[in-house]
Amino acid sequence: MATDLKPDVLFTESPASWNTRYVTPEGYFCQITLRGENGKDLLEKAGIALSYLADHSFLPDPGYHKNGSGNGGNGGNYGNGNGNGESKICPVHSCEMKRREKDGSVFFSHKTESGSWCYGRVRKNGGQP
Repeated sequence: MATDLKPDVLFTESPASWNTRYVTPEGYFCQITLRGENGKDLLEKAGIALSYLADHSFLPDPGYHKNGSGNGGNGGNYGNGNGNGESKICPVHSCEMKRREKDGSVFFSHKTESGSWCYGRVRKNGGQP
């Protein structure tokens, strides 16, 4: 029986990491984590990632920094900071969306200035819902 419990390879945390949350053009809330050997390396990777996200119509998650710490852990419905899950910020219009229920489904929506309903998703062709 082996008595040496030291592993051959040590796994350590990266010296630098960067996280951001974003919304896909289809309206999905996502997070990406980049790791680097040092701050300069990481900032270069972050710049490339931000350019890619902007070029492909990904939007910053408007609710993540609203209260300074994000509202993770609630299924992607990053709220307005009240923590009750009853509202969230629309990634299209940057306004509050209300939690609604219909036929057993739960969703968030708000009325636009034109009177139509928005569900916080951007259409693939770039138009708003």
